[in-house]
Amino acid sequence: MGTLKTARHWRAAAVLLLPVLTGTAGCAAGDRPDAGEAVYGQPLAEQFQAATDATRDAGTAAFLSTLTYGAAGGDAVHRAKGSQDYERGTSLAKLGFSAHRHFPRETLEFLQVSAPEGGQAVATAEDDVYVRHGASAWLRYTPEAVNELGETTGVIAAHAAGDVAPYSGTLADIVPRAIPREKPERRADGSRVYRVTVLPEVAAEVLPRDLQSLQGDWGAVPVQLTVRLDAEGRLASAAADLGPVLARLHEQKVLVDVKRLRAAYELSDFGKPVKAKGPDSSGEPVVDARTTLVPIATLKKGRCATTGATGLATTAVVRPVDCTARHDLRVLAQVKVDRTFPGERDIADGDGYARTQCERASFTAPDDWRRGGRYAEGFGFVGASGVSIGFHGGETETTVTGDYTCYLRTA
Repeated sequence: MGTLKTARHWRAAAVLLLPVLTGTAGCAAGDRPDAGEAVYGQPLAEQFQAATDATRDAGTAAFLSTLTYGAAGGDAVHRAKGSQDYERGTSLAKLGFSAHRHFPRETLEFLQVSAPEGGQAVATAEDDVYVRHGASAWLRYTPEAVNELGETTGVIAAHAAGDVAPYSGTLADIVPRAIPREKPERRADGSRVYRVTVLPEVAAEVLPRDLQSLQGDWGAVPVQLTVRLDAEGRLASAAADLGPVLARLHEQKVLVDVKRLRAAYELSDFGKPVKAKGPDSSGEPVVDARTTLVPIATLKKGRCATTGATGLATTAVVRPVDCTARHDLRVLAQVKVDRTFPGERDIADGDGYARTQCERASFTAPDDWRRGGRYAEGFGFVGASGVSIGFHGGETETTVTGDYTCYLRTA
């Protein structure tokens, strides 16, 4: 993996922009307020880019970004709320996840796997992203840390400051990539409402990384995007109906209980001083993820680690600790899968073969590890594998290879 993937890399992406007629025609040029002339005085096709510049020129703003999963039993919501300083290229946000008590249980458990831990804060300062839980020290992810720790850190790297906003991974990144074709509806307060469409693959960038990875082809059904600019031409809000994206996830048997998927973004308090301070200016303790975290695949048998307070929601990257200290897991073994079968086999991955090896490692683990009920029954494993079809001696073969870590979970 190269450097942090931010909005800087997104402008070259292809987008499909289809006009959607609005119910009210735009106003005449002479009626435009002077305050928004820098935006509304531009050709229609250039107004979103001009609005992005006007928003940044405000200096600061508060923001709220949500992703809402609607089901028959109620909604579940991923939320990021905080402030952005466009001049300094910094942001500070609180992340949260909530769900109605009647939201489908299995789907809730699936979403909670990647949901932010309670009290998680994220701060950005140019290319660096910081994560903290409660009153703990800030954990800093630099581009170098992302390179060394691998793709798992993409969930954090996605928020690094970009050309559009200091906090990336929201609909704010999508707006300047759309080109309005029809005149906006003008509201009484001088704001304008635009209705455009974007490619589903572009809109899908606001999903959590684990959901993005489940679908390689998002189809061609356009996503409806509604954008409101205030009287001065700054981005006030954006909302996207992600129905086409959800339909493709349903094809993968993912989020089948979710009937509506909607992203929203709001900005307010333009130009007001940012009261909350991030780690770059607060003087609070900061530790480097590059020297604090390691891939679990590098830990030897018997080593212990914690998985919390990393912001990654995974066991693939962990914080090593002494086994006498509080920990979440203990490594049973590092195992390899390397199996070859005659003919072309229908094999999805190497997980089943890794599970067999981990069962053996669990059975032969030292007795004192299990003594006192310190660890839960069973075991877990994490890793990656690949399946290839080849030829050897004129015969077709199926080969499965992979590397996995087997571990015990604390009770």
